[in-house]
Amino acid sequence: MNKRVFFECVHYAVKEQMYFFPKTHIWIRQNLFHKFEMPYLEIFITSKCNLNCRDCSNLIPRLQKSSNLSFDEFKSIMDILLDKIDRLYRLKLHGGEVFLNPELSNIINYANSLKKVKSVRITTNGTIIPTQEILDALRRSKVVVQISDYDLPNSKKTELISLFQRNGISLAYLKDQKWKDMGKVYKRDYSRFNQCSVRRCTSLFDGKIYICSRAAIMSFIEYIDDYGVDISILKTEFRQKISRLYENDNEACYYCDGDTKWAKTIEPGIQGVVK
Repeated sequence: MNKRVFFECVHYAVKEQMYFFPKTHIWIRQNLFHKFEMPYLEIFITSKCNLNCRDCSNLIPRLQKSSNLSFDEFKSIMDILLDKIDRLYRLKLHGGEVFLNPELSNIINYANSLKKVKSVRITTNGTIIPTQEILDALRRSKVVVQISDYDLPNSKKTELISLFQRNGISLAYLKDQKWKDMGKVYKRDYSRFNQCSVRRCTSLFDGKIYICSRAAIMSFIEYIDDYGVDISILKTEFRQKISRLYENDNEACYYCDGDTKWAKTIEPGIQGVVK
């Protein structure tokens, strides 16, 4: 794997406090034992959302039809993927709003059982109280629930934080985050890849892996050509293509301002027609 993958793996290992000497440990794994590792992957487990944010960075409101990923589909995806890699440092269960997936508890339980997956995160918009079944699954798991400090419509973040704390559920309250206007979908003069922090947010949607979730949706709705890496291809080819995905300028990054100096900070959660 290349240097960027190495340092990204170290980044997540440090965040999870996995090793006393993370750089040394991961360097040995990747260079002496030739382990093929991915630092991060977010998987869309639903494109359903109870909000209709005008500036949704994932472009969810532009999808003509929303759907949930079933437990059987999730299990199949993870089994196929983990057969091709040796470790995933962070898995993020992604949406839409994840608490709208009716099979979320089963998904959490399975994700928690995967030894190659070192940490699991869920991000919620903080407007839905999860069911008791979901709370029970979270309580027994290695999952950390992330709640962003956004003043969204119908926010229940205070109630959620209290609920998770009472149930002993790991929680990350993400303060000081800003919403960015990533711009309309048109081709820029040059790629934003090297300047964008979102390039670390590798995303799986519809059986393919993309540089980020916005690229995944842009490809799915055919705003841009599809440069996703199909997880069903042979292991050797998969590893080659994933390595290039991390190494090279991505075509999708010409069609988005990402989280860069070109993206203006905007008010979060404005409801209405997508720009």
